[in-house]
Amino acid sequence: MKKICFIIASFVSMTMSSQVSAVTPTPEQLNMFMQLPKAQQEALAAQYGVDLNSLKQTSQTQQASPSLNELNGERNRSAANEDSTTNNNQSFAESMGFNESSVQISQINVGDNQIVRCVPRTQATEEQKAELGSRVMQPKIAMLEDIERRKSEQEEPLFSDDFYCFAEKNKQTRFSLKNDAEEALKPFGYDLFAGEPSTFAPVSDVPVPNEYVLGPGDTIRVKIYGKEAQDYSLVVNREGDVDIPKLGPFSVVGKSFSDVRKELSEEISNRIIGVRSNISMGELRSIRVFVLGEAYKPASYTLSSLSTVTQAIFAAGGISDIGSLRNIQVKRQGNVVAELDLYDLLLKGDISGDVSLMAGDVVFIPTRGKTVAVKGSVTRPAIYEVKQESSVREVIKLAGGLLPTAFGDIVKLERITTQGLKQVVNVNLRNKRIQPVQNGDVVEVSSTLDTVEQSVTLLGHVARPGVYGWYEGMQLSELLPSIHDFNPQPDLNYILITREDPLTGAITAYDVNYADYLRYKSEQSNFTLGAKDKIYVFNREEERAFSLRSVIEQLQKQTTLAQPPKVVKISGAVRNPGHYPLSVDATVNNVLRAAMGYTQQAELNFVLLARINQNTFKTELRYIDLNSSEQLKLAPLDRLFVFSKNEPRDELIADLIEELGLQATKGFSQQLVTISGDVRFPGVYPYVEGMTKDMLIKLAGDLNASSYMVNAELTRFKSDDATRAELVHSVIELNEEVVLQPLDTLLIKRIPEWRERRTIKLAGEVQFPGMYVLQEGETLSSVIQRAGGLTDLAYPMGAVFSRESLRIREQEQIQRLTKELESELATLSVDKSDDTKSVSAAEAQRLKDRLTATTAIGRLVIDLQALWDGDLRFDLTLNDGDELYVPKISQSVTVMGEVQFPTSHLFDPDLNAKEYIESSGGLKVRADDDRIYVVRANGSVFRPSSGWFKNNEIMPGDTIVVPLDTEYRDTLSLWSTATGILYNTAIAIAAINGL
Repeated sequence: MKKICFIIASFVSMTMSSQVSAVTPTPEQLNMFMQLPKAQQEALAAQYGVDLNSLKQTSQTQQASPSLNELNGERNRSAANEDSTTNNNQSFAESMGFNESSVQISQINVGDNQIVRCVPRTQATEEQKAELGSRVMQPKIAMLEDIERRKSEQEEPLFSDDFYCFAEKNKQTRFSLKNDAEEALKPFGYDLFAGEPSTFAPVSDVPVPNEYVLGPGDTIRVKIYGKEAQDYSLVVNREGDVDIPKLGPFSVVGKSFSDVRKELSEEISNRIIGVRSNISMGELRSIRVFVLGEAYKPASYTLSSLSTVTQAIFAAGGISDIGSLRNIQVKRQGNVVAELDLYDLLLKGDISGDVSLMAGDVVFIPTRGKTVAVKGSVTRPAIYEVKQESSVREVIKLAGGLLPTAFGDIVKLERITTQGLKQVVNVNLRNKRIQPVQNGDVVEVSSTLDTVEQSVTLLGHVARPGVYGWYEGMQLSELLPSIHDFNPQPDLNYILITREDPLTGAITAYDVNYADYLRYKSEQSNFTLGAKDKIYVFNREEERAFSLRSVIEQLQKQTTLAQPPKVVKISGAVRNPGHYPLSVDATVNNVLRAAMGYTQQAELNFVLLARINQNTFKTELRYIDLNSSEQLKLAPLDRLFVFSKNEPRDELIADLIEELGLQATKGFSQQLVTISGDVRFPGVYPYVEGMTKDMLIKLAGDLNASSYMVNAELTRFKSDDATRAELVHSVIELNEEVVLQPLDTLLIKRIPEWRERRTIKLAGEVQFPGMYVLQEGETLSSVIQRAGGLTDLAYPMGAVFSRESLRIREQEQIQRLTKELESELATLSVDKSDDTKSVSAAEAQRLKDRLTATTAIGRLVIDLQALWDGDLRFDLTLNDGDELYVPKISQSVTVMGEVQFPTSHLFDPDLNAKEYIESSGGLKVRADDDRIYVVRANGSVFRPSSGWFKNNEIMPGDTIVVPLDTEYRDTLSLWSTATGILYNTAIAIAAINGL
């Protein structure tokens, strides 16, 4: 829009400067300016001091006048411009009728049930963007002409430079009687002159008819052969003669070509002995005729002397929209010599009225006579000019007759009465009574209804879907007699049938277990069909609820306050959870069959039913025992919850619990109960009418093996709903039937001293490695004795003991350090100092990657050697999940960290730590020689107070760690901690992997 305003401002400036220069605004600029709103035109003209009337005159004078050869093309373009609402200079937004000042969501209907909604990009609020949702995006460019293609694509995004736009279905109810898809009627026959050439002078080799009358200007070609050969071109002079060499003048005026040819041949044969002649026409004369009246360009035209009435009309650009096609007159010397009805030419191919013209003739086209419009189910809907046609039947015959789909029993005739009012008359074409037509009448022939009467429709996973004939007493087995009538893998346990009420259009659902019929020929499963029934057959794939979307939507649309939608929902451990039609007399088993039954882990004994009380509009719960012979009939909007045996129930019923909590009011407590203690899934559950403690226990997944079976504790909330409330605790016997109340809490006790199975894993150099079950308070030494003790190759000093609680703690520390390293990396990326002693970002990134890939071990340092030697001070009490790895005797010492070549060396009792480091190539520049430490094989760490381990003995399996000097980690304060974790974890993993 800003670009358009800039161009127009430039144009106005050019117009002002035209008073002193020769600059002239272009037609495109004038066209753009004239398309602006009138108020904006006046504002721009006032701003630049330009006369608005002069601009309009300039716009008119710059339009070139068409030549005769361009008349028809110009007419076609002007007609197209009248129907067009956009031009090449308009943006998509402008062509849609939006302006830059709009801040509200705008919409345009682009077809039947289609709508385009747009929001200005620069002015769309957050709320408007939220309403559009994910459709506010940067889609591919779509121009205006793509709308037709996008009509059928619901919510397909469109694009313009100024607006966010998207197409969607128009869900508004349309009460208009006008059919949007119906095209405007056009007068019949006028397109005959569209797109044709504007000159019809015949070419030179066209045969001249015998009745052609010669006149001045025509050329006669005479060929003489025989004794002598001559070729003459003789032009008829003004006196009507031709001068023949050696013979003199010969009069031909007013004679036909056949007479001239005969007489002249005889004259030549008689006067010249020994020759014969051949006479033909050469160039023909031109004639000037007048095309007047309602021609598109009435004027006088110079035509060929062979021209007819239609050719003269074509030369004048055709007939205007108000001209008559049925009463075209040819006048000669003031008298009407011929009349032409173009309908004979268009409808019958009769050209007898298309007479040849003579010089001075006048082709007069009067205004159009009486017209009658015919639309609907006819061959050629159009506006017809009537002449002899006086009845509805004759007018329909003029329109090509009725289509096969026409409904002739009621034809609507719309006319204007003498009082100026519109009147509709029904005409039955089956009656012989003649209904006359008047000028301006509109005849509308309706089509037959698309509805197929006395039929049923078979849909879905069948071999031959389609519409089939219906008769009274027809059964489903007549459509589907065997398994071969289905596609592979059909679901025969659930076939849905919908029946439409003939008066209201409301549908009712039925379902059939057709497998019983195919197996046992059970007549109860052989459903008796009704007229217009629809049969839906499903496969055994998932997403069945999605396939039923159209049926569910129709059931929801026919909802009233007194009649909620006949839809039920099933959730939980079924193969196809979702919404399903509520069939007649349906029970839980019907819905389970619709959902393709349970999953493998489903609870098979009961389901939970949530129902809305139609009197109180509050949700009530029912406990449905599936083992009971009596099954409750379902009601509209029922919700079924099928639990899994091995999964918690809180997620499945979370929304239901919230719903029950919100509907509590004064005098109506929350319909909730709580169970805690030794059950599989303790928590809050819906209160079921008549609920017992056994129902609640089953809802909670039943008792555990450790549950105390004698009694339980029941806590009940009591209130007088006025001034006081209290909690009452009571002990109930589990073998008694106890009815619960809302807000009760049931505590299931655990058997005293009950312990879950706890184990420890022994691996490596023990006599009998494996998983050992622990007693309460059992120690490590006791389990080792039960395992037969250590082998002769065991190295107790290198034992690795891990504990789950420590592993979890270490893993949390690793995750915390990883996040802190990410922050340090961000600092390093900003720090551009040239300090060569700083840790580089690449080094820090490598450290972070190693730390991320590290898995915690949870190692607890123990002295297994001392314990094995009998020192019980080093014994420890075991927990569930503990693991002990006892390696073989180690003969190596490992050096790692800031050394030239980190590696392992064969243990030498005569070497100290410094000598082992020298064996690894010595220290790196960044090594911290004051903080070198040794990790013993059992995980303990020591570092001497001074010197280089002169007084500390290196043992087999030890690891010497040379850390990074703190002087070189100023920019990464976590380096030491992170590398320490990596070193210690690597040592433990190496010990375990060495088993």
